[in-house]
Amino acid sequence: MTMETHGLAQRGGVVVSDLAIGYDPTESPQCAEGEADVLIALEALESLRSMPKLRKNGIVVVNTTTYQPLAVRHSKGEIKYPTLKAIEAELKRVTPNVLLVPAQIDARELGVSQTMNMILIGALAANTDILPFTKEQIIEGMTSILPPKYLDVNIKAFEKGLSYKI
Repeated sequence: MTMETHGLAQRGGVVVSDLAIGYDPTESPQCAEGEADVLIALEALESLRSMPKLRKNGIVVVNTTTYQPLAVRHSKGEIKYPTLKAIEAELKRVTPNVLLVPAQIDARELGVSQTMNMILIGALAANTDILPFTKEQIIEGMTSILPPKYLDVNIKAFEKGLSYKI
């Protein structure tokens, strides 16, 4: 079961998606504070925004790409975007299980920037046993739903993600 909040996504704003596996249909699919086992962030600073949802000792997989918010860009240096080291240190106050992945760079090297998400899923799969399916089942799922012209690059992206370790 998934729950997405779109906000200003159409204008480059934040999108948050909650995914419940083993979901109880009598409960909301939206994750409450301290309940999430996993946090995957497609942008580094956004990982901090979602940290309250993560349970203690959960796992965080963060794309190291940074997009400076409008307030930072227009502040003439008065507002600073935190360094990746500072973001990582803040995340580690909640959990030691933090993995920074240069997924955007890896995806570009593979030739398809949209494979960034598969790199992050691979990194998650390599660093936790929380997923109720195997790496082979993930590849099998990709094989069943992806058009043939995108299958190989997505499998390569997933396998690249598997190479990252906490």
